[in-house]
Amino acid sequence: ADGKMAAADEGKAEGTMAAAEEGKAEGASYPDRSTPPILEVALGKDFVDIPSNADESPAWLLLVGVMSGGLRFHRFGVARSGRISGRSGDTLQIFHDLKKRQGCSRSARAAMASDGRSLCLLQRVEKAQTEALQLQLPAEEELPAEVLLPPLDPSMRGRCVPISADGHIWAVSASYCSATSFRLVLQRLVIQEEEGVAGQHWEQVGGPFIQHCKVELSHPMWSPDLLQGYAVLPGQGPDGGTLILLSLGNRLFFTFNCSAPNSGWTKVTHTSKDKYYVPILGRGVYAQESNAVYMVGKNVIYAYKLKLGHEETSLKLDPPVEICFPSVTRNTAHSFLTHLGRGVMCCVWICVGLPCWLDHLHAIITTFHLGPEPSDLKLLHSTSRQVDMLLPMKHLDEFEFCFLQEYKDDKALPPQAHEEGVLLHDRCRS
Repeated sequence: ADGKMAAADEGKAEGTMAAAEEGKAEGASYPDRSTPPILEVALGKDFVDIPSNADESPAWLLLVGVMSGGLRFHRFGVARSGRISGRSGDTLQIFHDLKKRQGCSRSARAAMASDGRSLCLLQRVEKAQTEALQLQLPAEEELPAEVLLPPLDPSMRGRCVPISADGHIWAVSASYCSATSFRLVLQRLVIQEEEGVAGQHWEQVGGPFIQHCKVELSHPMWSPDLLQGYAVLPGQGPDGGTLILLSLGNRLFFTFNCSAPNSGWTKVTHTSKDKYYVPILGRGVYAQESNAVYMVGKNVIYAYKLKLGHEETSLKLDPPVEICFPSVTRNTAHSFLTHLGRGVMCCVWICVGLPCWLDHLHAIITTFHLGPEPSDLKLLHSTSRQVDMLLPMKHLDEFEFCFLQEYKDDKALPPQAHEEGVLLHDRCRS
């Protein structure tokens, strides 16, 4: 039946799945979290459930941004079938190293430009502006090119996040005005041609949006920043345009209509008084298949079902559905997910709990196929990879999983579908 998986028989090889329980009570207005769906993925255990006649042609490349003394880009490929390229236990390909610039903090956020061939990076500079950088992704086997962008305006205080939406790159910041209020500032990267040369600058969109509310940062999984994350919702605007859904640390959500920038920010309505509205951490992803926004926190994927009445203009959110991964160690997992297209979603967990973290880390990479309901996730492929750091770490505080970003590349090498590799090296396994 849809949304369920048959229990794996006893004695089957490692890599089989436990049964996924139903996460929604029949007739309930919002999901019943007492029995959340459970999917079994684990470090060192591979799982494949892809038909033999599936399309194995390369479709997507994914960049894994990891900070350790500098920003390192790792890369791997995913086929149209959802199969992950390479062999289990292999080291993730090192795509590019971005040295830490003078005064830059260790944090970095990225968004893909509308051309699909360049990445906008924002790094906070200590006691100054936020630095912007463009990383151009080559079509062939060439080295990526780094191009400095104009710095953001000093009014962009606190954490700044780049967002790719409606054909533009936007930058948003959220900061406290007082103990009972905060403000949002939004800028857009504008490209202009002057005497045959393309010039770029950041342009503020509307005035600062100030909101009075109770500041609440009590959930242990939340980051200390007011701005937690976002998601881009194409086709969800009142006029069929694109919305930016912003998530703050006080359980508040706001939307911005890219087609009507002068309308400002609109508060999102909760359909329940349930206080378990967790924030979107980093980049959440919208899936049209289930009309839901997905994000991952530690060992749980959360899915927010979107609602918009015919005569209403404000978005509504049900409490999130939870999909649990009990074999992923909650306290040592850093994670992001992304929606690739064709109903395929990919999640990467980087585990920092093994004793070998001084030299390298380990990642669990998993692909799913989305169903019509948020809890309908079919596991396609799960495998493990080694992640080498740019510089040796003395403490785990030096590490940060910054982003996971997909892009299309038809020239990618086809995945090695049937090769078996070493799941974990002996010293890592022990």
